[in-house]
Amino acid sequence: MTWMDEARAVLKRYHDETPGTVSLEDRKRHLRQICPAHFRSTSWGRKVWPKACKEYLKRFEPITKSDAAIPVGHLSPLEKMMRRAAP
Repeated sequence: MTWMDEARAVLKRYHDETPGTVSLEDRKRHLRQICPAHFRSTSWGRKVWPKACKEYLKRFEPITKSDAAIPVGHLSPLEKMMRRAAP
């Protein structure tokens, strides 16, 4: 089991125990509190835990309008050129 797998397992347990009505700010606060001790005491753990939390919290962030949702007719000439050039 890797560090990321372990962090995801801790976050999954937290998600299963938490009601769906908890706000995003409360979730962030709880995640700082439930961080396992060995993640706090090692350099690798301090790198992996925030990445796993960010991955987990993405699904609770408000949905924003992405560039892909904008119709092509509403783009500026520069944006059209950039979209054509993108792979």
